[in-house]
Order: sequence, then C-alpha cells, then structure tokens
Amino acid sequence: MRKRSLLAAAGLSVSVLALAACGSNSTATPAASTSTGSTPASSAPAAKPKVGVILPDSASSARWETNDRPLLTAAFTAAGVDSDIQNANGDVTKFQSIADQMINEKVNVLLIVNLDSASGAAVEAKAKAAGIPTVDYDRLTLGGSASYYVSFDNVAVGTTIGTG
Repeated sequence: MRKRSLLAAAGLSVSVLALAACGSNSTATPAASTSTGSTPASSAPAAKPKVGVILPDSASSARWETNDRPLLTAAFTAAGVDSDIQNANGDVTKFQSIADQMINEKVNVLLIVNLDSASGAAVEAKAKAAGIPTVDYDRLTLGGSASYYVSFDNVAVGTTIGTG
C-alpha cells in the first residue's frame, strides 16, 4: 500500500507539472526567416521540470529515508522529472529554509510532509505567492493552501482494522 501511495504522489506531481506547462504564459515568437528562407537553429532545449520534496525527519520513522526517498526518486526519474528531495530532520527552521531555497529555485511543484500545520501553512503561502502548486503528502496541513493532498487509503485501513 505504501508503494502505491508513493507512486500516486509522484504521478500527481507529474500531472501538476503537465498542467502548469499547459498554463504557461510565455510569449514565444515564431522563428524569423533568413534571406535563404530557412529558419535559424532552435535555441537550447527547455529545462526539465523539477519537483521539490521536503521530508519531515528520520527519527519518527525510518520509512522516510528507506522507502519514500528511493521510491519517489525512481518514480520521478522514470517520468523524466528532476527532483530535489531533502529532509528537515525534525527542525522547523530547517524545514522553512529548505522550502525557501526550493521556492527561490522556482521548482515547478513543492511536495511537503509538514512538521506541524503552522509551519506547513506558512511554506504553502510562500509557494502560492510564487505561483508554485503544493502537495500535502501523507500529512494534511490544517489551514494550509495545498493544491492537492495525497495519503494512504483511510477507508481501506479502517476496514482492515475493523475486520481484524
């Protein structure tokens, strides 16, 4: 179930990147003709989209580094998306600093696992102001402004517990 959730998060991030690309407001101009009637060589290829991911810590659960990081990395790589995955190590100041760095680098999507709702909401507000969609991953940010929320299947978990 964990792998399915990770793949869903990666897939959602890639989908957000695709939607963001469709809404691009760049003003590309057509290539000018030369005197020979040919068009000039195209410019450098566009940069690959990039997802910023902030994991919360490694003390509360080893899963963040042993499962989530490698599976997210593999999913982003398979989708042809660059990623920057960092761990806040339980430090709210570090969490905010990592987010500021990723926002300043203009990642296309910011996927966070908040340490608490207040700091998560502050990061989401900064990202929103910069036009960067955010994804709450595994932990809902109360009072936040995430574009998406990805987590485990609560109904299936409750059903499994109930039948146990």
